[in-house]
Amino acid sequence: MDDLQNRYADAPAGEQLSEGERARVITERIRAHFEEGEIDDALDLFNRLHPADQGDVLVALYPESKDILLDSLDPEDTAQVLEHLEPEEAARVIEDISGEDLSTILGETGPDVAADIIKQLPEHQSLEVLDAMIKPSTVMSLLRYPDETAGGLMTTDFPSVRENITAANALDILRIQGSLIEHVGSLFVVDNSDRLIGSMSVTRLALSRPTMLISDIMDKDVISVPVETDQEECARLMDRYNLNYLPVVEQSQQLVGLILVEDVVDVLRKEATEDMYRISSLGQGRLFDPLRRSVSHRLPWLYINLGTTILAALVINLFASTIEKLVILAAFLPVIAGQGGIGGTQTLTLVVRGLTLGEIFGSRGRQLLARELALGIIHGLALGLLIGLIAYAWQNNPMLGVVIGVAMLGNMIVAGLTGAGIPLMLRRFGMDPAVSSAVFVTTVTDIFGFMLFLGMASALMRFLL
Repeated sequence: MDDLQNRYADAPAGEQLSEGERARVITERIRAHFEEGEIDDALDLFNRLHPADQGDVLVALYPESKDILLDSLDPEDTAQVLEHLEPEEAARVIEDISGEDLSTILGETGPDVAADIIKQLPEHQSLEVLDAMIKPSTVMSLLRYPDETAGGLMTTDFPSVRENITAANALDILRIQGSLIEHVGSLFVVDNSDRLIGSMSVTRLALSRPTMLISDIMDKDVISVPVETDQEECARLMDRYNLNYLPVVEQSQQLVGLILVEDVVDVLRKEATEDMYRISSLGQGRLFDPLRRSVSHRLPWLYINLGTTILAALVINLFASTIEKLVILAAFLPVIAGQGGIGGTQTLTLVVRGLTLGEIFGSRGRQLLARELALGIIHGLALGLLIGLIAYAWQNNPMLGVVIGVAMLGNMIVAGLTGAGIPLMLRRFGMDPAVSSAVFVTTVTDIFGFMLFLGMASALMRFLL
């Protein structure tokens, strides 16, 4: 395949186009070639792309065009493309390939990639693929682990040696297992029962005397996780201890797999995306999902949000007579609601991230609430003073400035406490703190802000007129 500089030789010129943007431009050109019947030109452009970009093209094209492009790839090239796709996307790309051909393709991928893709296939197709595989046992052993655990994340391709052999013997074994060492840089030491007892870098092994035993030169301090460990915990461990790989063991400490840092990067990206979607009440939606799926993900939460805004409207209606006496109050309602909403959402986002990363534990929840109370007071005083002065200058009414300033102070305190307290409360009850928290936070700040502002205005109306 051409080098990176030549991959886009036929792409439209544009200095501001990134590699991904150029790939999208070429996707449209490939689609245009198919529509014009210029199959050879489409294949020429497609074959010049990086496998990751080829995957984007296959996902974006119509099934007929996709099948033509897939037929132009050999099993090894198709496997490289699949390794760059999400399992759900890969399953859609290969849905029309026969079980026998698909088993050959997945045989060229890593066992973990094959297992992830097979999980996304219909049951009859997955059984057909497994039956056609030459060595299905490795893939089948991974299928029994849940996706979001260390077992579901690990690969079973890893270099290992026994503790009772010499460095010279280990180097010989390493030459045989050379393909397994490329992304690791170390090998793992096991005893006669395959229990993990140490690790060693390839450099250290190469510099050791040939007659030295592995047990004498290995590093016995090795961090590992059980197969049932949650993938987020695996990511936190690798980040905390700056690990490029993380061994996975059974309860008997038998080494069964390895998690690579690139797999953890995918986990962190997916978890961050999921949390962002949940905070925004979007579920698992994507930007270009089918219309029906987008509606099913978004509309229920829009209904819920509509209900909460009606509650806020009812609060305003309670003070309709107050607003009739001093109409300018209505102009400041969005100010109170908007500042409370953004203040609560800021806190909520930071707290959800802290919970995801394991930064909030034990008494730190109470410390967090105290801190947000202090921040709410500081922000409320600063914003309340400013909006109070603006109201006074605008309406030449000092009491109006006092009312809206105090209301702003109170609502910012509530925003900080609810932004921190709601996700902490959800976690305490065993619920996902990211799910719909923003809806509840904005509802509380809207209702409290309106009640405080309009309630104070009602009580002090004789000083406002």
